[in-house]
Amino acid sequence: MFFVWITEFLLYTCFCLLTGTLIFYSLPEHRRPNIFVPKRLLLWTTVGTGVLSFAPILSTMFTLAKGLGFWVSFKSTLLVFDAGQAWIFTLAIAILLFGLIYFNKLHADIFLARIGLILCILLIGGYARSSHAASLEPIAGFASHFFHLFFVSVWGGCLFVAAWLSKDERNWGRFLAWYTPLALVSIVVIMVAGFLTMSIDIAAPITHSLSSSLPHTLYRYKQSFFSNYGQALLIKHLLVIPLVLYGLFNGFFRKTIKRYHSIKWARAESFVILFIFAVTAFMGQQAPPHQPDQYLQLYGPSPLFLALYQKNIPNNFVVNFHFNVFSFIFIDFCLLFILMIVLSFVKKLPSTVALLMTLGFLASGYSSVMSTIA
Repeated sequence: MFFVWITEFLLYTCFCLLTGTLIFYSLPEHRRPNIFVPKRLLLWTTVGTGVLSFAPILSTMFTLAKGLGFWVSFKSTLLVFDAGQAWIFTLAIAILLFGLIYFNKLHADIFLARIGLILCILLIGGYARSSHAASLEPIAGFASHFFHLFFVSVWGGCLFVAAWLSKDERNWGRFLAWYTPLALVSIVVIMVAGFLTMSIDIAAPITHSLSSSLPHTLYRYKQSFFSNYGQALLIKHLLVIPLVLYGLFNGFFRKTIKRYHSIKWARAESFVILFIFAVTAFMGQQAPPHQPDQYLQLYGPSPLFLALYQKNIPNNFVVNFHFNVFSFIFIDFCLLFILMIVLSFVKKLPSTVALLMTLGFLASGYSSVMSTIA
């Protein structure tokens, strides 16, 4: 499971690097940062999408091979299961994209770069087709997972490439002129698509309107906190708060701060996104608690939840919230750490200070939620 977790994390990173680079190459030079992306890096990330996306398939093969034999499990996984068929499609697209990158100079050809971007979108679509949500709801699950992953790759990919592969800050203002509104649109789509994906993963399938499913989904969301999946989901959502704060400074408030080092703070923001990728990859290897009572019988509660809750958890356990002195203390710490992150930007402190304050916010935010569970 640890092996698949690492491969999922690396796969998200490959999607981001490919998407960000191909978006930049699809634009005129005066509208993109002064970047240099080695062709070898693009080729390796393309290979990575094909190889790393095979890890969950391989894990399934070994699991089935214990009872069916390796050859039967190999054929069944690749040719019968939707995940296997989706991987074959992903591999074919990755080979086409590899050839396009290898035989051409995409940085100097906007048309071919846009062809590459289309292939990259198809790669993301192939991976989304093999997702857990798509296996439960073929249309709604695929669409929600695809749009969530695609816009994460757009937002994070442009940020990664600009932050780590820019030679300097030339054209940075022109880059932000289109990237900032794109990032805002991406955040909105990610939130909506993420909610829809969550409503499939941990609540009932989408068979009615969003408004009628909202109370039920939120109820099942809090009920998932005793599982590894729910704990990771909570941590992921908490990390989004400082991430949005980083984005506001990098996109809007940077002009109000003298001698603002855009690349330095963009790199700090990228570290938070990488942390979210790691948590998301961990979530992908955990069983969602569709039926909480059955989940507790099969898997038991999360070790992290048990370490903090320290009470017996029956199969019919219901998560209820009750605010107390400790929860308010931790909320105060949350606000303090948010203030410290803001001061890190305003006072131009080292970006490591802001990242440490982000970890402090995460710890206090997580503790505030967990301390309210009665």
